Amino acid sequence: MNLTKLTTAAIVALSLTLPAEVSLSQEKEETVEQNLNQAEQDIDNVGDNLKDAGEAFGNSIKNTGEAAGQGLENTSEAVESGLNDAGEAIERGYSQAEERINQAAEAAQAEIAAAVAEVEQRSNWGWLGLLGLFGLFGLAGRKKKTTVIEKRQDLESVNERNRTAV
Repeated sequence: MNLTKLTTAAIVALSLTLPAEVSLSQEKEETVEQNLNQAEQDIDNVGDNLKDAGEAFGNSIKNTGEAAGQGLENTSEAVESGLNDAGEAIERGYSQAEERINQAAEAAQAEIAAAVAEVEQRSNWGWLGLLGLFGLFGLAGRKKKTTVIEKRQDLESVNERNRTAV
């Protein structure tokens, strides 16, 4: 903006001074040489003004570049910080979820242990022992059969002497 204002002011000043001086010189009857010298001086002033405007424009561009660089650096730092914060938040959430799962598992194990203890407490396994005793008594009181096997030989083939022994 400053460059535009400065350039515009220089052009307006130059355009106003040249015709005004020409008309004054005619009234005062100055020589042509004086008018040329004055015009040359005005042109030199315009050149200096344009040079200053160029330097101001260069400084403005430099400042804009530095500001953009600083803004980019700030943005990258903010993004990095945001990513770190997000990673830490995810890690905290994971840790909390893991802790809750462990607590739930411990609670479930405690409930299972309590249920098993109650089942064992209510169960009476003495009936199995009694059943075994009845089974043993049943086996002891059974009637056993005795089987006799006879073996007969033909007695006629045995001679008389052996008959008495048989």
